[in-house]
Amino acid sequence: MKNNSLSSLTLLFIAALLSGCGGSDTKIVEREPIPIEDDHDHDDEHDHDEEVSLGRLLISTKDQAKVSVVDIKEKTVVHEVTVSETPSALYASPNNRYGFVVQRTADRVDVIDGGLWQEDHGDHADDFEAAPKQMLFSTNRVRPTHLNGTSDQSVIFFDGNSATASPASVAVFTEADIANNAAGTLLEYTTHMHGAAQGRGDYLISTVRDPATTSTLPDRVAVYRAHNGYFADESIFSETCPGLHGSAQNETQITFGCTDGVLVITQTGETFAASKIPNPASFTGTTRIGTLVGDHAIEEFVGIAAGQFFAVNTSTNVITAINWVDTSVTPAATALAYDFADDGEFFVILDNQGKLTILDTADWSVIDRVQAITSNLAALPTGSKFELALTPGHLAYMSDPIANQVKQIDLDEAEVTDTIQLDFVPNKITWLGIAEPASGEHAH
Repeated sequence: MKNNSLSSLTLLFIAALLSGCGGSDTKIVEREPIPIEDDHDHDDEHDHDEEVSLGRLLISTKDQAKVSVVDIKEKTVVHEVTVSETPSALYASPNNRYGFVVQRTADRVDVIDGGLWQEDHGDHADDFEAAPKQMLFSTNRVRPTHLNGTSDQSVIFFDGNSATASPASVAVFTEADIANNAAGTLLEYTTHMHGAAQGRGDYLISTVRDPATTSTLPDRVAVYRAHNGYFADESIFSETCPGLHGSAQNETQITFGCTDGVLVITQTGETFAASKIPNPASFTGTTRIGTLVGDHAIEEFVGIAAGQFFAVNTSTNVITAINWVDTSVTPAATALAYDFADDGEFFVILDNQGKLTILDTADWSVIDRVQAITSNLAALPTGSKFELALTPGHLAYMSDPIANQVKQIDLDEAEVTDTIQLDFVPNKITWLGIAEPASGEHAH
């Protein structure tokens, strides 16, 4: 949630390059990058500030191998790309300039440049605007599944494929790797696994699976370190994590979900230590935390078990239920999407009734609820669901595949503040733009 400009080419040259990059079709209006002046004495320049601040949305089309870049201020599609298959997920790079288009069963990840970025010159920063475009950068490793990022790294875990005896792998990319079409830093396994990895600068905390086991889930975690473009293992933690699924990190710790609790890895400089928080007594049967969410500004993690949310406190080793459900509504809502927002001040949950619940991360109390979707829920297209895109600031965007719209929600005010009408059924969605524009705006 929260962390290069290329030379301009002619339209013909770019089209020729992209036609050879995975067979993708693209619509581009290419122009030189425009530096956006911070001068509020002129209305047109003020409009540029406003546009940069709002950013753009990368949205995939339901049941189509197509993604669109939508300018939020103008409410128009400014770029379209046809990819290899219907995207399974969309993610933003750490600084929100690039959008990763994950196509899991096509064994491919493409990258779209959203066209808004910032260059730091020490004593000041300059904002730039250009037409969005598809990057030459892509990956073709087997079964890209989990993607997460730190302030300057994007980490992709590739599960591999047991049917083709293709091993799992992890690739870590910086913004420079994407801009320069570089290979990044790789970890290559000898067996497949549905694993997880978290980048920590030169270190990678990633899973280990015994190839003799029948489960695709790993049960150990190891520390790897980068050397000449590859990660080499340094140590494997003795603390096990059976049925490992789900991982997250904050400023000093990395967590993994296990069938018997949460594995906690604490980093102190170049030293890593493991401990385990056991499942609470309220967990019965097969209940376990299988998803974790973290934020560098927050000490506690959020874990999800059997559709319920829990605060995972690594200082007290206590896992406590978060009561977010509106008990006055029947049937009870179920969560579809969730994450930390506004520098960790909020935790937001989007549910299947089109409502956004805003939680205060100081005590996990419900601050407010926003009924963002007013369409007839019974008309939701088969296979569709509401999707959530968060900005680094206090704005959130929610897709409505019933009305072919995107709703803008102000988390501070707890209200819908704008609507973008689309001419296609939205599926996956993510936000691209500048987190802290030089104008002083903050993703407003």
